[in-house]
Amino acid sequence: MPITGTTQIFPIIGNPVSGVFSPPAFNLLFKKKGLDIVMVPVEIPAAAVSTFWDLLRSSGNMIGCSVTYPHKQAAFAAMDDCTPRAARLGAVNTVRCENGRLIGDATDGLAMCAAIDATGVPIKNGAAHILGAGGGAGIAIVDALCERGIGEVILDETDPARAQSVRGLLAQFWPDVTVGEVPKQASILINATTLGKSRSDALPFSDQAIKSAALVCDVVTRETPTQLCETAVSCNVPSVSGHQMGQRQLDVQLDFLLP
Repeated sequence: MPITGTTQIFPIIGNPVSGVFSPPAFNLLFKKKGLDIVMVPVEIPAAAVSTFWDLLRSSGNMIGCSVTYPHKQAAFAAMDDCTPRAARLGAVNTVRCENGRLIGDATDGLAMCAAIDATGVPIKNGAAHILGAGGGAGIAIVDALCERGIGEVILDETDPARAQSVRGLLAQFWPDVTVGEVPKQASILINATTLGKSRSDALPFSDQAIKSAALVCDVVTRETPTQLCETAVSCNVPSVSGHQMGQRQLDVQLDFLLP
């Protein structure tokens, strides 16, 4: 679909944006759905991001934006309204513009849950071990799992401040969810760290934990499968790749953008 004067713009903002994979996938989705919308990457330094919100509010053809590192917390602070999950996390990765008002959501966790659903492995009343549980992706996934009725989460986080943050989230909003301790075995293993971007990285979980799992999930996106996903396949354990999570991200972000 050609870009014309009536084309609506849905930018993805971050700093840097050279590594984002969303524009080709989103633009293909827009084309398939017959939507006259285009996603473009826009690199904005942190010092200038407040100016972008002013532009977004006043623009006649920007319908919102997708937000990546490091602007998710700044996006939350700039919103006029947001979903309860974004409020719990204090972060926004999807923005919808309505008559000059900015409404935000945090969909990273929803995308992982949707990818898990596609495997048929149940979330409700299950147990999940989340490595990097206090990071941006990790805490969003923990929150979404709790929203879906997970019974137990095993929080694996080496940064003390992040560990405190995710435990605080659970204590305040999800007090009925059991918090397990490493090295307890869980049926769902989720790597929410960058481990696996390089082939030389150590496996996020032990071979035994992978063999005993019902499902292995990885947020890392690579052109080839990560070592974690390859190991799961070799052990006949279903897996969710970062690419599969990213594909589900398209659907949940679009559902919020065009309700």
